[in-house]
Order: sequence, then C-alpha cells, then structure tokens
Amino acid sequence: MSNEVFTDHYAVVLNRAPFEWSVNEGRLRFFGIPSALLWLNPSLLNILRPLADEIGIPLFRLLVAHSGSFGTAEDYHDVVKALGATFEEGLLAWGEVISTIGWGRLELPFCDMQQRRAIVRIRNPWELDMQRGQAVNWGCPFLQGKIIGLFTHAFGVPCWADEKNMVTDGDETSVEFHVYESNRTIESEIAILREARERERQQRLLDEIAAKTLELQKANEERLQLQEQIIAMQARTLAELSTPLIPLNKRVLLMPLIGAFDSQRTQLTVDRLLHGVAEYHASVVILDITGVPIVDTHVASALMQAAQAVRLLGAEVVLTGIRPEVAQTLVGMGVSLQGIVTRGTLQSGIEYANSTQ
Repeated sequence: MSNEVFTDHYAVVLNRAPFEWSVNEGRLRFFGIPSALLWLNPSLLNILRPLADEIGIPLFRLLVAHSGSFGTAEDYHDVVKALGATFEEGLLAWGEVISTIGWGRLELPFCDMQQRRAIVRIRNPWELDMQRGQAVNWGCPFLQGKIIGLFTHAFGVPCWADEKNMVTDGDETSVEFHVYESNRTIESEIAILREARERERQQRLLDEIAAKTLELQKANEERLQLQEQIIAMQARTLAELSTPLIPLNKRVLLMPLIGAFDSQRTQLTVDRLLHGVAEYHASVVILDITGVPIVDTHVASALMQAAQAVRLLGAEVVLTGIRPEVAQTLVGMGVSLQGIVTRGTLQSGIEYANSTQ
C-alpha cells in the first residue's frame, strides 16, 4: 500500500503572480480571483468573432478596449506602484505578471513622464496569437484599453494609445502602442461612433423611405395612366356605340345619334360617316336624332358639319326624328337646313331613302 499523501489544493507564485488550484472545487484563482484557462484558438476566437462580425470591427474594438480599461485603477495602485520605485519599474513588473498568464511580453522602449508620451511594445500579445491566420484582423483592443487606463492614472491626465507596428514574423508577433496626452476617451469615441452609426441608420431609413415613395409614385402614375387609357377606351367604345353606323341596304346607311354631343364626339361622328360612305358607296345617309335629348347650337352645328361632309362625297343626307320642340329650336337659332331632307320619324326617313333607289 502506498504511503503517498494526496491533496486537492495547489499554490504557486510565478513572477510575483500567485496561482491557486482547488481540484475538488474545479477552480483556478489568480491573485485570489476566480479565473479560467481557455484556448485562444478556437475557444476565445469562436466567442469573439461572431460579436465582431455582428456589430462591426470599429465598435467591437472600442467596446473591448473599454472593458479592457476596467480594473486599471487597481492594477496601477495595487501592482504597478507596489512593485516599482518608479512608474517605469512598476509597469515592467506588471508586465512580468501579465506575461505569466500569457498576455505577452511587455517592453517600454520610451517613456517621458514630463512630456506625457511613451511607447509600449508587447511581444506575442494574446490577441494577435488568437487571430493568427485569420483573413480579417481586429488588432489588440483589450491591451490597448489596459495601456490607456494605466497611463491615464500614471500621467494624471486623459491619454490615448495609438496601436501601431503590428508585426507577425514566423512564430513571433508584436504590437506597439504610442501613448500621448489627449482629450479623447474610450467612452467619447464610443459615443461618437454610435452617433455616426445612428445617423447612417437614419439615412438608410430615409433612403429606403424615399425609394419606396418613388416606387409607389411610379406605381400610382402607371395605375393612373392605365386608368386614363381604360377611361379613354371606354369613352371611345361608348362613343362608337352611341354613334353606330348601320347599312340598311347596298346604298343606304343609317346612323342613329344618341346622347349628348361634344367636340370629340362630333369629330368621331363625321369620321365614321365619311368612312362609311366611302366603304359602302352609299348614296343616302339617314341621321336620326330621336335619341338626342337636347338640340342646341352645338348639336345643330355638329349636324350641319356632318351633313356637309357627307354631301361633299356625293351622298344625300336625310335628317329624321325632328320633334316639334326641336323644330322650334332650330328655327329659333336660325339654323339653315337647306340641302338636307327632313322627316319627323325614322320610318318615314327610311321610306324616303328607299323611294330614291
């Protein structure tokens, strides 16, 4: 039987960074805070990539940088200041701590506390390692947020860190942050970007509304044009129905006029009469106005125009359906019916036309 003693608790300090494992609890603690170990790729990449794709890289970078800036006050006061006599020494000591957990190796090529400018280089940053081989790369916003937060506390003024000189050389990667005093903050940059995105969204909505309005206007215009065409066709059909041309025999045509007259119908009546006389070689045309409710100057002029046109083709015009009140109206208006045969009824007009054959 073995005399080995087993424990479920392990602790180690690496580069002044304490790690504790509790096997039974299934927990890892770093600086006493519950932590977890994940593969950069695929685990973390598969968590973050859909978010970057969904909201777009610019906003994704700012949101990650903002989350990265959380806790930098504690990092500065509890770690940086505690581990170094100067800010530079403390930052490098903090860099040793983060290298222990795989964030990368921090270097400080340049730092001027009076001018409030610095260059921070991180070799093999975890974010670049995570994105290695990806077609689209969003850089190191988490580390950018950490650097901005730490130097804002160190300089005592708001500062910004431009991410520059990202390099991938074989198995090595590196990134540089150029730090300087600035009125820019992560929060203000997020607000500006969100405002710009909202303006773009509103503009897209306005463009969609304008396009839809134009589409509806075009459809409405096409519908109105179609309605106008239908109305015009119906009007022509109605006019043709109200001015039928009926051949009674080889030489006699009958056109019963029904309803009111306007300029369009007057022209249609003349056209139909002329084409009918030419087509049938008619010698007599009977115009019956029994169905015309009102005979005014316009109607009388239309009748005379039609009669004169027919006579020019050598056909005789017989006007039927003249009621007593119509006769009085024509006399009162001084309308001359010279050259036009008149009959009171359509039947008498037909009898007259047949008698001339």
